[in-house]
Amino acid sequence: MVLKTDRSLFRDAYTYLRREGPRDTLKAALRQANISYEGYYYYANYRYKRFQRHCVSESDLFRTLWIDPASIVYLPTRRFDKWLNMGEIRDGNWDQPNGRFDDRPLIQTLQARFDDGISWHELEYVQQALSTVRNGGSTWNGCRSPEDVRRRCKQLDELYETIRDQGFKSQTELHGSNNKSVLLSGSFDRSKTDIVLHIAGNGELLFVDGNHRLAIAKILDIDAVPVRISIRHKQWQQIRELAANVDGEQELPQSVMRHRNHPDLKQLLAS
Repeated sequence: MVLKTDRSLFRDAYTYLRREGPRDTLKAALRQANISYEGYYYYANYRYKRFQRHCVSESDLFRTLWIDPASIVYLPTRRFDKWLNMGEIRDGNWDQPNGRFDDRPLIQTLQARFDDGISWHELEYVQQALSTVRNGGSTWNGCRSPEDVRRRCKQLDELYETIRDQGFKSQTELHGSNNKSVLLSGSFDRSKTDIVLHIAGNGELLFVDGNHRLAIAKILDIDAVPVRISIRHKQWQQIRELAANVDGEQELPQSVMRHRNHPDLKQLLAS
């Protein structure tokens, strides 16, 4: 009986493999084992692109930079996926500023709540969220009911108080593991990441992900927050490569000198 069961399982697995292909079969097997496949997939995707020289090194990929929140002002014209595209070096006009972080309705809502002390239920953003979910929609990080919206407001109050009282901690400090270990832990969660930025060709820091945490950091006037760089513009990467290949600051070309205090260059210039 055991032999027949084993054969049946093998036959079912083989049929699934032929029908769905190796990637979806692997995903299904990992789901059955209660293991998150996403982190492994994103890392394998990065390694393939790295082999083709389309990505930065692993040390750059997983490095946490500490950035003054006030220096994060603009959004890019195009935001790439923070995990699927991580580490990529991209050319093009995607890095043109496309609106200010502080001008967005969600950010102004958080400012009104924590700077001015306005109750959540009085804020237009929250009223619109409640209207959306009552009409069967989804909004604000997956809220689908009034209870979800109220829970979200409570969570943000708690997040504000935690950052205010304990300081702003990196994901490494929170989880006790480095960024690569978290990615390949088997319990990977897309939302568990430091604030994510792209870097434009001129070195401008462009916001991608981490709205609530960055807004709260700005409200509390925190000196520095941990960030992860997901995409660098090709022109900026060329500046980084120049910085990495000179001996001594006196030999730096002008294109690098003007950025010598940039947080993405400091370690290169110090090495």
